[in-house]
Amino acid sequence: MEKKEEKVEKTKKVEEVNTQKVEEPKFNKVSGKDLKKEIKMDTVETKKADKNNKKENKENKDEKSNKVVGYWVGGIVLLLVVLAIVTALILLPATPEKTVDGMLNSLKNADFESINKYINYDEAGNQSEFLEDSQIDEEAQSLLFNKLSWKILNITKETDKASVEIEITNKDFEQIISNYTQEALKIAFSGESFTEEEQNNKLKEQLKNEQIETKTVNTTIQLVKQEREWKVQANEDLLKALLPGLQEAMDYLNAIING
Repeated sequence: MEKKEEKVEKTKKVEEVNTQKVEEPKFNKVSGKDLKKEIKMDTVETKKADKNNKKENKENKDEKSNKVVGYWVGGIVLLLVVLAIVTALILLPATPEKTVDGMLNSLKNADFESINKYINYDEAGNQSEFLEDSQIDEEAQSLLFNKLSWKILNITKETDKASVEIEITNKDFEQIISNYTQEALKIAFSGESFTEEEQNNKLKEQLKNEQIETKTVNTTIQLVKQEREWKVQANEDLLKALLPGLQEAMDYLNAIING
């Protein structure tokens, strides 16, 4: 009897299980308003992320720009430092050797205006004026020293005085004047006119004459220091060394004229 009742109960339970309905999965219904809200939130987040990325990119770009500007400014500063050093070297006080070289280079290049800054005219007067006041034209003036050369042998320097022993070589002006005089006498005895232009042309012929030998003179150039600059003391000895043989030629002509 008990077994029968137990069987009946099991049968009922099976029927109850079979009769149970399978529940369908439930989904939350989303309204159109909520959907728009979620899309808007996603858009805001996306924009925020893009903004952050742009900010980072800008910061990186600014950092690179700052580095470039830094390198550029550093280069300018370095250039200014180098320029200051070079300027300081250029503005250092001149030496006796530089003054003598500057004077002789001015003569060789026929730059007779620049030569005045190398010479002290307090005692000798402006010796360069003889070229300006002379009747020699510019081409002839440039030929006076175009073969000039020199060699500094020794320098003795004190506080405000210096002596430069030097060897100066130039055309032999005794030979030039001798040749020129012979040509002038020929014209004079022929009775022809001898104009100033013709005189200059004859002189230039001899100055250009490659047969004219050179002459070397050893002399000592005296210098004085004036306002941190060395100045050459112009005198007759310097002139004789620059135009070797000229004085001898002039003395010979004077002797002939004066009998």
